[in-house]
Amino acid sequence: MTTLPSGLERLNMPEKRIAELLDETQWARDFSWNQIVSLSGYFKVYRAAKSTEIFHEGQPEHSLGIIIKGEIDILKNDVKQKATALARLRAGQTFGEMSLIDDEPRSANAVAVTEVTFLLISRDDFVRLSREKAPLAFVFLWKISRLLSQRLRRTSGQLIEYLSSATPEE
Repeated sequence: MTTLPSGLERLNMPEKRIAELLDETQWARDFSWNQIVSLSGYFKVYRAAKSTEIFHEGQPEHSLGIIIKGEIDILKNDVKQKATALARLRAGQTFGEMSLIDDEPRSANAVAVTEVTFLLISRDDFVRLSREKAPLAFVFLWKISRLLSQRLRRTSGQLIEYLSSATPEE
């Protein structure tokens, strides 16, 4: 993150501590300890106060976060700019995957529901990971792809439920 929103603070921690934090998450369960240690050098640790906007829809910032502690709401603005909650994310869950992968502006807002601590990998650090440790970057990308696929399946199911309830029966 180049410019930090007010209420967002970078925490300086040694890589070993970052690895321990990452290892405590459910997200990291598919990685070996050595892979987690290697990944830790590409993440930074942040803390956000309650109600802090971590990122804003349309913002050209590209990073993926993994929640260590606390909760984040993902909100999407409608055409009238009214925010609707899409998801409440908790420890071990990720946010910002799409922007990291597709290099497009943020598609939603992320707001801290509670004080939240999270790890963040920027697109630049992810590109560096892919150059320096391509096999590990592949595993990382595979994990993100599976997560995005699961979310798309869930969203497709919700869309069908919505459409079938909105369509009058014949």
